[in-house]
Amino acid sequence: MITLSVDDQKNSRDYMQFLLKKIDSGGTHYTAANIDEAFEILNDSFDIVFLDIEMPGVNGIDAAIVLGEKFPKLNIIFVTGYPEYSLTAYKSYPVDFLVKPPAESDIIRALEHLHYPAKSKVLRVQCSPFALFHNDRVFDFKSSKTTELFAYLIYKKGALCSNGELLGVLWDGDLSKDSRLRQIVMDMRNCFAEIGAENIVMKKYGKVGIDTEFLEFTDDVSVIADEFNFY
Repeated sequence: MITLSVDDQKNSRDYMQFLLKKIDSGGTHYTAANIDEAFEILNDSFDIVFLDIEMPGVNGIDAAIVLGEKFPKLNIIFVTGYPEYSLTAYKSYPVDFLVKPPAESDIIRALEHLHYPAKSKVLRVQCSPFALFHNDRVFDFKSSKTTELFAYLIYKKGALCSNGELLGVLWDGDLSKDSRLRQIVMDMRNCFAEIGAENIVMKKYGKVGIDTEFLEFTDDVSVIADEFNFY
């Protein structure tokens, strides 16, 4: 899962990040010192925001209302040293209200009652320079051509691509490479199967695509075109 802990106190941010990495070592856990910084980081891929209430500028309760409007499937969990805010805070429909410092068991309990299930991100995609990571380790395919195929499917943002289109991109339309294309598609699926994620690859009626719900992106996929000359 992808989380963001927003707190103006660095020790509180570091504590939350430590616990979340312990609870969910395969996830990605960010921190922000204030709401403005949080909005610079947040996007639709985030699952949860752990939100302090007493912060300079916009307080956490007002921020939660804005976050809920901008990201309607974002889970909000308050983490505060002021339990007296609990009734007011619940007007913004958070998942939970935790009092600082929350115990590991408190966070686990809150995670078990999310309003919106956390998306399981299997791979992190670094678009430039292109690289894949699984559990923060580099994930490699068996051939550079398989990597190029996967990069193109990422560039297409999950759209199903015909064999003809892929032959055109990878081998300038050489039809004799059809069996090679099938081979690298199988290689890609087998590599994902080794980490229990073969469903990343979608095949339908002679077309191949990638289910981007399994992926986390560090930058815009459009930059892939420059590295691989997808023009």
